[in-house]
Amino acid sequence: MRRAPLLALALLLVVPASAPASRTKTPVRITAPSPANATVAGFQLDLVRVHKKKKRARVAAGLPKNVSVYAVVAKQKRSDRVRGVLVVVNRANSVSSTARAAARRKITVNLRHAAVPKGYKLVLHTTESANVLGRHHPLGCRAYIKSSDLANAQKLGGPGLPGITMGTVVQSACASARKSSKPYATLGEFRTALNAPSGALSLTLSPQFPGGVNGTAGFNYPVRAFGVLADKGHQFTGCSITGGTCSVSSTAHANDYLLFTLATPAPAGTQIPIAIAMTPNPVRGLPFQFFGFDTKNHRSGALLTSGP
Repeated sequence: MRRAPLLALALLLVVPASAPASRTKTPVRITAPSPANATVAGFQLDLVRVHKKKKRARVAAGLPKNVSVYAVVAKQKRSDRVRGVLVVVNRANSVSSTARAAARRKITVNLRHAAVPKGYKLVLHTTESANVLGRHHPLGCRAYIKSSDLANAQKLGGPGLPGITMGTVVQSACASARKSSKPYATLGEFRTALNAPSGALSLTLSPQFPGGVNGTAGFNYPVRAFGVLADKGHQFTGCSITGGTCSVSSTAHANDYLLFTLATPAPAGTQIPIAIAMTPNPVRGLPFQFFGFDTKNHRSGALLTSGP
């Protein structure tokens, strides 16, 4: 069968008011995420021949406060198909370590494209993963875009997230939506931008001790304690913290967990110096995980350390 002319997705945008569907716009309805969370939706537009004409319904569109929409369109390889990913984020007004109420509303994003040729129609297929920073239905963005497509990420509407690029927003949301629950390098950056409980723990090689690292931990919420989990190739032999105590224990393997407990809770933004000794000697880019405990003993994490 002869293919229809090229279906070019020229622009994606959020329409701020009610608008009828047309031959140049295709609406996509997406679950609005809870505060400090994100929803990821993969979409595919297929150009097919019309067999039966159906009336299109009116759709409403708009963005709630603090909600933004990002998009990436894959490089088009077929004349009758376009794929891409939409990411809806909801930045909380403030950081809270308690669970946020789940959102119930939908928002509508219009995909603007070239006019559909006569005798054809667009069929929309979507897969959605709502509130990806909590329990969610897994979604693999690789089915819709490649990593090289992230360079073309764009913001369609709403305020920009502070301290993070558009490509990193989409990349991080997709990493959170996947089936694996393991932390990734930009998770802390993504959570911080959303005002979700987050932190950073940077490590540097100790100039005095070959088997040691110095570190600085900081969180965007008050903490009374935090833990560090080693990878399977290292064991901890000692630790220290300014203004608190530290203990070594075992979880997955011997001496792989450190618990740093502060004498008094540290306010949000406090930089906390620590020192860690381990065997074998530390290597560059240690894949350690860390967790924060707030004043009510709620645990947040896991996140990845950075360095040394």
